Amino acid sequence: METKRIELKDSGVIFNAGDHTYQLGDKLLSGITPVLQRQFFPTEFEGIPKHIVDAAAEYGTGVHASCEDFDANWVNDGTVEVADYIQICHDNNLTHEASEYIVTDGKEYASQIDKVYRVSNDTFDLGDIKTYGQMTADKLEKARWQLSIYAYLFERQNKKAKVGRLFVIHLRNKQKKDGTFDHIAEIIFVNRISSDICEELLATDLKGEQFVNPFGIPEEYRSQEAIIRELIQRKAEIDEALSGIKAKILKDMESKNVRTWATDTMRLTRKLPSVRSSFNLAQFKADHPEYDYSLYMRESEVAGSLTISVA
Repeated sequence: METKRIELKDSGVIFNAGDHTYQLGDKLLSGITPVLQRQFFPTEFEGIPKHIVDAAAEYGTGVHASCEDFDANWVNDGTVEVADYIQICHDNNLTHEASEYIVTDGKEYASQIDKVYRVSNDTFDLGDIKTYGQMTADKLEKARWQLSIYAYLFERQNKKAKVGRLFVIHLRNKQKKDGTFDHIAEIIFVNRISSDICEELLATDLKGEQFVNPFGIPEEYRSQEAIIRELIQRKAEIDEALSGIKAKILKDMESKNVRTWATDTMRLTRKLPSVRSSFNLAQFKADHPEYDYSLYMRESEVAGSLTISVA
């Protein structure tokens, strides 16, 4: 039996673009972005001049408007960003349902979802357009929280609707100082945070309390930061010292034309200079797109790993 087609419900919330406020009847509601900044990203714009933040916001608003004009009126303004957006929609079978769709809990919070795409009669994908120069880990995590809260509010507002995929549509084509263009066109899928956690976050924020991020670094590892930093510094010093010793030994062996030195517990072996050849697969593919390479490709599993960076 085919599922009945769900039409999206109007939230009843009025959005004032001038001061970016949401109003339901006589009550002003909070947006979701301020919640995330208060709870997780309070220093997001710290140290960035206001004119740079304003310019980035203006560019982003323009890209959003151009994509919305295409979705609503099939108007292609000829920009690279819109062309990229059209291609991403085509490649990922995105069927536009609504832009800037307002969702709310009906009491305290409301926000606009950049893009809603229909998957089936009762399932929808949610997308958020970003125009950052670089999609850092923090920015992607913020987008994940944002989209997950949208999904929670969306399903709460549209009782029988289901949210499928959540993703960021990353578009950018800004000229740099050297005349080249910072061109980005990608779709980044994110894993949804459960509605229970999103609901708990909003409830905690409403009480004016600090939410404990279940995905944040556990105190067990946070408390070891000093010793981790010390070990990394010691390792760097040891590597530098060892590198100096090895360079001196190699130079001495080369001057004496010796291949091996050994003691009872240590062996030093000098490798002779050589030329390494490698196959440029990417270039070969570009030169010969007519070939099917899948028959010759071999896949192997790569274990996960951890990278630690310290400031």
